[in-house]
Amino acid sequence: MPVRSTALLTASALTLLSLAACTSPSGTTNPPDTGPSVAPSKRTSPAGGVLSSAELRERMLSAADLGPGYTARRTASAAASPKASVLGCEPLERLGDDPYASFPARAKVVLHGANGKVTEELYSASPAELSAGIREIMSALTACPTYQLAMATTVVEVSTRTVPAPRRGEGQWAQLVTVRAGSRSSTVQQLVIRDGSVLLVLSGAPTQVALSADTALAKATAQ
Repeated sequence: MPVRSTALLTASALTLLSLAACTSPSGTTNPPDTGPSVAPSKRTSPAGGVLSSAELRERMLSAADLGPGYTARRTASAAASPKASVLGCEPLERLGDDPYASFPARAKVVLHGANGKVTEELYSASPAELSAGIREIMSALTACPTYQLAMATTVVEVSTRTVPAPRRGEGQWAQLVTVRAGSRSSTVQQLVIRDGSVLLVLSGAPTQVALSADTALAKATAQ
């Protein structure tokens, strides 16, 4: 069944497809140590209040946050991504066209640079709504260690592995997604952090996600 691709679902597939134009050999990226390095952050969302989409957009990473050579492309909705089809994982198929549809406020930015691409998605709802929604989404994402993802005429093999997440915010989750097409493969880190009424989703090269996480969370939850 067709589903709308999100950073959580197809960032690695899109990365792999972009490698097809490269002549250098490719391989999986070694993930960094994702264990905790600092104490959990305290809630900084204003009294746990729900933020608007416009407020979320003001709190997103900018190209300057990632260093020279990066450019940012913002979209009004995280659902404005290419469509894909999940094959061989019924729980993922049941997520539907937009897994985050129940969250009333959202924003998305894709940052491109020489060191790779980082996708940030922000959502806002009451803490209870975010907790319930992300539990359902994470349950689906961890249900199938392998499945296929069809995009246009390309079908790729996807394997997933849950890894320790840095202890930030009030809830955190991390996954490595490896996508293989023929002899080529690519691994993307997916990091989810909930802090109060804000949900942060980062996807990209493992090293870049690790370097960007604290800055992204600080901006997303600033008072």
